Amino acid sequence: MIRTTLGAIVMALFLFGCTSTTLTTSFDPKQAAFINTQGSASITGQAFLRRNDGIVVYAAGSEVTLIPKTPYSDERIAAIYGGGKISYFGANFKNDAQEYYQYTRKTVADGEGRFTFNDVAAGSYYVTTSVIWMVQYVQQGGALMERVTVSNGQKASIIMSGR
Repeated sequence: MIRTTLGAIVMALFLFGCTSTTLTTSFDPKQAAFINTQGSASITGQAFLRRNDGIVVYAAGSEVTLIPKTPYSDERIAAIYGGGKISYFGANFKNDAQEYYQYTRKTVADGEGRFTFNDVAAGSYYVTTSVIWMVQYVQQGGALMERVTVSNGQKASIIMSGR
C-alpha cells in the first residue's frame, strides 16, 4: 500500500514537472557573446545540499554551467527556479533555442562539490548545477542556481546551497 501511494506521488510530481513552457524572449547571440571573450576574472564555488537528517551531500561529479545573464537566460532561469535558488522539477521549453547552449561554459565539480571557472570576461552570469542522491528508488535533491557579477581581475567565490 505504501509503495503504491509513494509511486502515485512520484508519478504526479514527475508529470507536474514535465509541463512545457513557451519562451517569449528570443535568443540573441550578440547579448551572450561576452562569455566567449577571454577575461581576467575567476569564479570559484562549492555546491551542496543538506538532507533532512543533517547529512551534507555535495555536487561531486556534477556538471556546473556558467550562463551569461541575458533577457533570454533571465526568462529560462525564472521558469526553472521561480525566483528562488533551487528547483526540484526543472522545466521543459517548447521553443528552446539550441544555439543558446553554445554560449555557456561547463566544468565538473570535484568530490567536495568545488568548481572553478578561469579567464571569465567581466559581466553578470548564472551558475547552475545539481545535487542528487537516491533513497531506495526515489531521486532526491535538486538543481541549484546562483547569480554572480564579476569585473576584470576579480576573484568571486560563491556557495550554492539553495538558500
